[in-house]
Amino acid sequence: MTKPRSDDSKIDLNPPALEPAADAPWRDDALQRQGIASELDSLVAQLAGGAESASIALDGGYGTGKTFILQRWVQEMQGSGQVAVYYNAWENDCDDDPLVSLIETLTSNDKTGWGKRSVRALNAALTGVVRKYTGVDAQKALEAGKDQTAGLLEAARSRRESRQELKGILKDLVEATQANEVSGVVVVIDELDRCRPTFANELMERVKHVMSVPGLVFVFGVNILALRETVKAVYGNIDAHQYLLRMFTTTFHMPPGVFFSRRSAEPGGAYLQALADRHGLRAFCERHSLLREDLSQALRLLRIVLMGGGLTPRELERVVWLLSRVGAASLDPSGKANVMLPYVLVPLAIARVKNPDAYYETVSRPDKGPAVINCFFELIQEDTLEELDRRQLNRLEMTMYRVCHEYPLSGHASEPPAYLALHEIAAEKEAPDLAGEHLARRSTRIAKEQAETLLKAAPGESSMVRAGGTAIDVDWTFATLRYITSRFDVVWPRA
Repeated sequence: MTKPRSDDSKIDLNPPALEPAADAPWRDDALQRQGIASELDSLVAQLAGGAESASIALDGGYGTGKTFILQRWVQEMQGSGQVAVYYNAWENDCDDDPLVSLIETLTSNDKTGWGKRSVRALNAALTGVVRKYTGVDAQKALEAGKDQTAGLLEAARSRRESRQELKGILKDLVEATQANEVSGVVVVIDELDRCRPTFANELMERVKHVMSVPGLVFVFGVNILALRETVKAVYGNIDAHQYLLRMFTTTFHMPPGVFFSRRSAEPGGAYLQALADRHGLRAFCERHSLLREDLSQALRLLRIVLMGGGLTPRELERVVWLLSRVGAASLDPSGKANVMLPYVLVPLAIARVKNPDAYYETVSRPDKGPAVINCFFELIQEDTLEELDRRQLNRLEMTMYRVCHEYPLSGHASEPPAYLALHEIAAEKEAPDLAGEHLARRSTRIAKEQAETLLKAAPGESSMVRAGGTAIDVDWTFATLRYITSRFDVVWPRA
């Protein structure tokens, strides 16, 4: 095995998972999501005193940070004396009945010191309750040769009695916490929408019908849209929305992307810098002037995208990982830094994460460059940008067209595909109807004259060509794009 260069080792492509600090759960909360936990605190306080148990759905798409928030919120509650447990449904969906692992989590994850003697006394009783509830005793009765009808009646009676017994034990548990001036018990159930459909539905129904006790508040971290499909997978074409309304008392909707606006730019910017630091990318690039400038441009382009709110925290983390991947390969054998080409790298990385179809279409066919450009600009709210940001986007757009431009061989009669595409889009720019296919391909700002200047400039004439006031490196060809994408997905032979 070849030992990596010392410079390469500074970039960590596999850093350890983020875990909440024991003494300060929100220490790594660069996106300032503790405010969502505070809102959940208020909901719990309002619902804990009701006549029945309550269920809150924390709804957010995949990668929006639900687990990050819920794990730190539970730790914060435990640190303040609130009785709270965290249950990862996905890790337990190998169980036959979710009630078993859920009760085990409820009784064994006490880290606050409340009522430990009661918990130890309850463990044995709960084991018996679960055994009766899951029907094991009834099955033994049938195996012993008793009348089948009597056995089934006995099984039904056992389950009913065990439910009442279980509710009594849970009620005692809640009352024990209230005696210590704690407002009920909070059970966080995460990753439900990733489970087997049967397990997910059974878990919701066990909570609804078996564990309905005043003072017991359940908080589910879910993707509601995915959970609706889970319900349909079990029950067929039913109204999944109405079904879930019966399961959840109320729903708290997470923001869809990274919170980042011009009025409050700090959270998104801090998170972006934290990601670059976590992989060692910023420290690595600071050692090389070329890479330092490239990283600065790349982060600025990402900030522009984040203002549109179109990237989730997980998607942004993956994009920064791809930037780190290219950064780690940016030194030649002598240790000299090669440029990272941010105006090509950033739109490609975003498309690779956000729209793989557009990404693979572009890297397979140079004339399909608009696919990646469209993906990038769909995430941007251009009407909110400053002039400097607009100039950056203009350079990005023209650079991507230039990179995807196939230069015709000497004497080649036909125009290059990208050139024809630019002419067509420029002609459509005055069209009154901006919907449909025209918008899908993006109404580019590049005018016909700019396109002609840019695309007719041959490599080697000069290092830069100016098109509409924007300087573009004419040496950036499709080979540049292939070089970058070979760092995203390993190919052989290496580009």
